[in-house]
Amino acid sequence: MEMSEESGATSKYNDDGQIDDFLQSIQKIRDEILRKESILQERSAQCDMDIQTLLSEGKMTPKAVSIIRKYKETCSDMTKVTNSSCSGDGGQSITKRKKLKVALLRQCKELDEICRGAHWILPRYTVLPSVSDGMYHASVRLRCPDFEMSLTGGLHPTPHEAKCSAAANMILELHKKAEEQEQEGT
Repeated sequence: MEMSEESGATSKYNDDGQIDDFLQSIQKIRDEILRKESILQERSAQCDMDIQTLLSEGKMTPKAVSIIRKYKETCSDMTKVTNSSCSGDGGQSITKRKKLKVALLRQCKELDEICRGAHWILPRYTVLPSVSDGMYHASVRLRCPDFEMSLTGGLHPTPHEAKCSAAANMILELHKKAEEQEQEGT
């Protein structure tokens, strides 16, 4: 009897496409969490870079004062950090910079769409500062049922650009992998 009740409960959730609704809800929650995580990772890498700069400066130089002002003026409230545009660009709104960011963002989104389309887990990124040159370096990890891959991107001036560089490299590698599989199949 217990089995029939349990199977009845299961079929109740499968009726009317409820499982699809739940799946979409969970995916939206996951996507929002990953978006916030991405913002935090980028901000954390920027903070690490600024900490190292302050330590290497050792005194109140113009560069140190600039860093201190940035945190006092733009990111004093922690809720702003997770929800704001504190992306380490100092509030610049240069058209060229926006175009570059949009182009790079497309690569991150493209990788996400590839993963969604294949029903894979979305990629995970790690962004670290390169203190020696003031740039950022990112890696992206992809886990799928058939394979696991981890790649890095080039050095870039912002955490987000570094992350998208890694995404672009992953997309290229996925295209190569698909071509290899096609050649093996023919």
